[in-house]
Amino acid sequence: MRVLVVTGRKAAGIVRKSVGDLAEVLVLDIDIAAFTTPKRLEKSLIGQEFDLIIIPGLVSAVFSRLEKQLETPIRLGPKHAIDLGFVLSGYADVELSTTVPACELLMQQRRDIALLSLAEMEDASSPDLLLDHLKIGGDSTIKVMAEIVDATALPGDELIERIHIFQSKGADIIDLGVGMAATVSDVRRTVRAAGEVVSVPISIDTLEPELIVAAVGSGVDMVLSLNSGNIPQVAPVISKKDIAAVVIPDSGGGMNSLEANIKSVKDAGISKIIADPVLDPPGQGMVESMTRYKQFRRSHPHIPTFFGVGNITELIDADSVGVNA
Repeated sequence: MRVLVVTGRKAAGIVRKSVGDLAEVLVLDIDIAAFTTPKRLEKSLIGQEFDLIIIPGLVSAVFSRLEKQLETPIRLGPKHAIDLGFVLSGYADVELSTTVPACELLMQQRRDIALLSLAEMEDASSPDLLLDHLKIGGDSTIKVMAEIVDATALPGDELIERIHIFQSKGADIIDLGVGMAATVSDVRRTVRAAGEVVSVPISIDTLEPELIVAAVGSGVDMVLSLNSGNIPQVAPVISKKDIAAVVIPDSGGGMNSLEANIKSVKDAGISKIIADPVLDPPGQGMVESMTRYKQFRRSHPHIPTFFGVGNITELIDADSVGVNA
């Protein structure tokens, strides 16, 4: 099958590189490929025959008359030249369109391939620790934690609904936020209710020692926010369980405080440690806090880090999805 890919001068190099030997390339006498017109294309095709002609995905002109004249399908390729190789290797499985760019038609295929590649990378990775069966750190993929704010104050049905929503959207860990007025019985009830429906690890987020102990006894997989104020009371309890601990610096403390707290939990026998140098909000030391992460990573390459992006996205008056991206 003889396939022709049409482009302009500026994109010629990347088009040829992307296409390789999958098709022939025609460079029109224009700079911008999206300005391709039926008349320009017709002049360049005199005396040539092809089974399929692929024009740039951003072309707006109508090629139906030229298509009938040449008796050759003229279809939209992808919007970006770099995607031509993928389109050409998979176009036989999809009917290319005269109105919809090929990259949009093949979006689901690309998504499936990307997810498969990620799954293969994750299977082959070597983590720093396991949270239940979830790989953390090392060369494993980044894991996403979904926080349920004030989970201890929610009715059981609402808690379960939120857990199902977060899991359906791909959360790797469900974090149960503990309200200021929460009691030990609230924590136990919340953790047990969540444990009955989740298919991913559960964490608890509180600084209060008695609430942490209650959560550990009720079956959480990870405890957030260990510092010098609660380590003496909770570390002996956590060390007896196969769970992870997220260690933070003391309030107002920096790297020295974080280092000291990590040493304390290690000395207490906790082996599954995740460090949280704490990401500060915009205008309150955000850049400096990012530097702490870089510094910590260099000093402790085998201790996973916790990155609380919510500290930034929740305090920026803009679309959170865009900020996260």
